[in-house]
Amino acid sequence: MSVPQGRKRARLACDTCRDLKRKCDGSEPCGTCVRFEYDCSYSEPAGRKSRRITRMPTTSPSAAGSVSANLTSPLIETGRPAVSNLHTRLRSLEANSGAAFLRRLALRIDANNAPRMHAFAWNAFLGTRSIVHTPVARPILEMLSEVDMRELANTYFEKVDPIYGFFDRQDVDTRIRRRWATLTAAPAEDAVLCGIAALGYLFSHITTGALELDLAESARAILERTMFDPPSSTSVTAWTLRVTYLRMTSTPHTTWMASCILMHMVEAAGLQYERAQESILLPHRENINPEIRKRLVAVAQHLNIWVSFDMGRSRVTVVNVTTESLIARPGDSTVELLELLPYSLMLDPERCSNVVELESAMSIVLERTHHTPPSILAQCNLMLCLCRRLQSMNVAFTGATLESILSLSAQGVWAASAVLDSRSPWHHMVNVPFQVVCVLLAIDTLASTSQLRGALQCLNRVAAVYNTDATQEALRTASLLVSIHQKWKERFASNLNDALNAIPVTTGPLLNNNVIPPPEDTSWLDDLLGDLSTTQQFDLDRLLDPRPFWQLDGNTI
Repeated sequence: MSVPQGRKRARLACDTCRDLKRKCDGSEPCGTCVRFEYDCSYSEPAGRKSRRITRMPTTSPSAAGSVSANLTSPLIETGRPAVSNLHTRLRSLEANSGAAFLRRLALRIDANNAPRMHAFAWNAFLGTRSIVHTPVARPILEMLSEVDMRELANTYFEKVDPIYGFFDRQDVDTRIRRRWATLTAAPAEDAVLCGIAALGYLFSHITTGALELDLAESARAILERTMFDPPSSTSVTAWTLRVTYLRMTSTPHTTWMASCILMHMVEAAGLQYERAQESILLPHRENINPEIRKRLVAVAQHLNIWVSFDMGRSRVTVVNVTTESLIARPGDSTVELLELLPYSLMLDPERCSNVVELESAMSIVLERTHHTPPSILAQCNLMLCLCRRLQSMNVAFTGATLESILSLSAQGVWAASAVLDSRSPWHHMVNVPFQVVCVLLAIDTLASTSQLRGALQCLNRVAAVYNTDATQEALRTASLLVSIHQKWKERFASNLNDALNAIPVTTGPLLNNNVIPPPEDTSWLDDLLGDLSTTQQFDLDRLLDPRPFWQLDGNTI
């Protein structure tokens, strides 16, 4: 006969369950916190040695793996100590990741209706371009004539190369002429030509074609087949083209994996070193143009950093990377884009960046002038990430800083529309207006919410032109966030209305002579409401709270 067991009780309940007076199973994290996606932490009872364990809300196995993977990668090239506090690292990971920031924002507004943890607005396609046709790897001469190749290369150099410029145009023209003249080429050469052609097709066609997919598949097959051969500048160039293509068309995980392989290829080829550096450890290097080499390495680093940040995963750190003294070309925005790299590196979760450093970086980024829409989108994206990091550290934006943030946000939305008009599907075309919506809602002032309409209209236009599941999902989610925020504000206003209905407004504050105004005299209230209506950032809590202003903002996003 089975013996009935009594109710099992945890010896120690987590802080959240204890505050909410819920039953806790004592797991780390506990079942209740997993179910409702709360932060699960434990504190020892008084009298014992203090112990505090902080856990992230559990979302999915892949998300959990991405968090743990980033906690052992020191940022060697910055010379700054690695972050030792687990909570600080996780907070930085969340703030860097737009998806995690969205989840936190939605939970704060309405935990019951918050969207799931997902990389919304990663790009306009999220891998759906590959489902219209089963791609087949084929020799490039079977897919393209020399005339076709030159037309696609022209599109590439018109739209892609001005932003990710790591080619010598004459060298590419020579490669094309030689390839169709000799009918033979090294595999890496074909991977480069396929990569250029695939991006040229992407930037000249709204809908997917079988040719584009076959070109991308051919490049992938060559690169994976030759992955274990000694890398060269040509193979690194081909990998960079592939990661660029994946960032605009594929899923986050696939892109992150490819970007990590790219950085390992850079290191294995020794492209990060200057020619003057001598060591027996350095591999034999080709005679590559120094400017092209630095541009190639910097673009590869840029891609890996931001893909890793977006996913909340570790990046590949390569020592001795030199990106200084890049020479700007006429009509080229690559240099101004790569000048953002030092400020991007400050956001690495392994780096001990404090509020002062991040605010200084924010000021510099806000003061910069970028000239082309894709470059403005990159500047705006970095600014939005800095905003998320500072907000996670309880920094509120006011005055001139807030005005500059809103100004650059508006420029970012404009740049996304300009990119759309040119039919250039850069990934930030969807990502920036979507993240602008999130940050504007987090700032939550009259000035910030007044810009929501423009950002949503931009997303609507993108979804109309590039009508994919990814763009429609981004538009629906952004609209849902605004709707949830609106309902929360309506409940807030309803509470205020109930309070005013319960107590007549004529029992308001005393005048200077300590006389209560007569019931029919409400001019003092009209004057007060008039003042409030012209104040965009009036914060009554801050005005009435006796504490110093730096102690008031205690909410963490």
